[in-house]
Amino acid sequence: MKYKYIGILDSKIARNLKINEHKNKPIVVYNDRIDHVIEHHLKDFGTKSKVMNAYNNLSNIIKHPDYVFLNIKNNSIEYYKNINTNICVAVRISPGKILKIRSWFPANKNKVVNRRKKAKEIQIVT
Repeated sequence: MKYKYIGILDSKIARNLKINEHKNKPIVVYNDRIDHVIEHHLKDFGTKSKVMNAYNNLSNIIKHPDYVFLNIKNNSIEYYKNINTNICVAVRISPGKILKIRSWFPANKNKVVNRRKKAKEIQIVT
């Protein structure tokens, strides 16, 4: 299965989220994730072109997030970036050599507010 390199887990983010053992791991997205997002989040995006626009911005979201949260329940890191709307990119935390993007989807302002209340969080200053 083909994948695309998106970026790395920044060492500062890893340290602040207390997942230092994963610092500097490559973050990739497998091609099947596009179909997953279209199947599960097309209604949220509205159009396939908006899904693909977010896909094409994954590197930017990972490299320059507005917020990053550790979701212990789902064993994932959630990167949030406002690109015309808040986009959440969920990255699975795993013991392997790479971290994989599970999904991306629009997140309304309430989701961000609620996540800040529930999850460990680092606010990125850009």
